Amino acid sequence: MIDLFECCGEIASVGIIVDFSEDTETYIVGTPADIKAWAYGGCPLKAPKGLMRHSNKAGNLVKDINRLMKVKYELNEIMDLSEKLCNADALCDGSCNSVLEELSEYYDISEYANIVKNYIIYFLFSKFKLRQRDFNKKIGLSVKGNHDRAEKYIELFKADSEKIFRPFVSARAADIFDIRTAIRGSNDVLDSSLYRVHDDSRNISLYVANDSILTLLDIYSDIMSDAGRLITNCENCGQLMITKRSNASLTCGRTTCKKERLYKANDDYKKRAMADPIKETYLNFDNKCRSYRKKLSGYPDLLEKYNKAFDERREKIRAFKSGLTVNSSTKDIDRYNQMCFDSCQDLQDYSKRLKAKIDKIK
Repeated sequence: MIDLFECCGEIASVGIIVDFSEDTETYIVGTPADIKAWAYGGCPLKAPKGLMRHSNKAGNLVKDINRLMKVKYELNEIMDLSEKLCNADALCDGSCNSVLEELSEYYDISEYANIVKNYIIYFLFSKFKLRQRDFNKKIGLSVKGNHDRAEKYIELFKADSEKIFRPFVSARAADIFDIRTAIRGSNDVLDSSLYRVHDDSRNISLYVANDSILTLLDIYSDIMSDAGRLITNCENCGQLMITKRSNASLTCGRTTCKKERLYKANDDYKKRAMADPIKETYLNFDNKCRSYRKKLSGYPDLLEKYNKAFDERREKIRAFKSGLTVNSSTKDIDRYNQMCFDSCQDLQDYSKRLKAKIDKIK
């Protein structure tokens, strides 16, 4: 078992340092007292006994949450172990220790560890050890007395487990993890600390969340907000993402989501246009003429000639269209419709003539 679990205390804390200049996030997991001592020691790269230090790219925290939402078995394994610990008989006879040992082995010390999952593991281990120590302080003389007291401490551990898993269980039910909803839906007191370290070469702000994953998320949201960034959800896939406040994106960086967003925007525009006969006529004209262009792809000189003719026709139609409304006279609307129809015919014929030149070349 690593020193982190051997030295765990009553409160499970996680500190975070976000350095945007280096594009990194640093996490420190342990007890409040040990993290405080680490801060007063200047936040050294090598964490002392009883603490675990992790580092990754800025924005890593939301990616870890996305992973736990997508790869459900990773969190399910931890939830199953937590359920195994909720056994009064195992607490009485000490067989719960093997389950605790198994839980600690799920903690990932690698460079790209999921810090959210790691913190949940450390939190559960710390809380169970707390309940176990309290139970062992006073062992009853009767088997029933011991069992009754064990049930009491198991219920306290169940409450701790429910607290740490609640945001993810609720998010699974809603099929989306919304940080703001998770924080607002909690009645827990968000307990945190802040340490500022200044020396000749660097200024460090270490934020520490105590006994709560929601406190960590609340701190993280504030850090991002202060840096002009927002934590939101992709409108297409629903995953968490970080975007700049000044130029907020509606979708995450995945190509499929960008394409889906563009397709939906175009589809919405078409639906609105189809509800307006004037827009519908223009949309039909534009779509048809663009399809004629495709036959000229690969021949830049001919395509340039077609585009010039198309632009001239389009500008005349737009100029006439700008003066129309649904309340315009039937005569004007009919004239507009005829103009669009004639332009389509002319551009189709022009496209065919240009296409004939291509066939001759071949």
